[in-house]
Amino acid sequence: MSRRPRKQAEHEDAEETQRTILRVARQLFMEYGYRTVTTRQLADACGLTQPALYHYFADKQTLYLAVVKEEIAKNKAALERIARRNEAVPERLRRLALYLLTTTQYDVGLMLHDIRYELSLEARTTLDELFQAGFIVPIASIFEDGIRQGNLLDPQRGGVDPITAAYLFMNMVSRFVTQQRENLPSRAGRQTTTEGSADLIVRVLLYGLTGPSLNT
Repeated sequence: MSRRPRKQAEHEDAEETQRTILRVARQLFMEYGYRTVTTRQLADACGLTQPALYHYFADKQTLYLAVVKEEIAKNKAALERIARRNEAVPERLRRLALYLLTTTQYDVGLMLHDIRYELSLEARTTLDELFQAGFIVPIASIFEDGIRQGNLLDPQRGGVDPITAAYLFMNMVSRFVTQQRENLPSRAGRQTTTEGSADLIVRVLLYGLTGPSLNT
């Protein structure tokens, strides 16, 4: 059995270590937030020394940037595929909500807080732009379709612009993600299903609290 060339083996080992650091850092940052997690915790969780960790990522902010960039890129591809589907606006929004509720196992609000208040201006600007492109723009494109088709009110007729609508959508999703993470009971005293939460988000956002069911 042939052995890997030394340089190839070192390169592959370095890539595997970097993937491990990113995976562990994602778990810690998304669970506890940027400020709480230390590089010592990160190194220990990866089985590395701090100097070894710094060999791959210059500092905690650099590592956090890499984690969030990877997370946004993953979600961007999925959200864009859903936004392009040839379906009615409510159904695409429901699919988006269901995807985010199913795959997002972290506190979106905490992540946005960290981006806004814990990072340098340069890093904050970079991630703000990526978050807009990865989350807000795909969602906003569906609201744009609704306005263009005449199914949603435009801002001149009492509606809101697509970007604002996308942020409202994300805020509602974030609230339900938090409820799921903390296993909070619904007001009715029972756990709301993921599908039910997705339907509720879309119904309330599009039709208000007195609006019709999505199934009518």
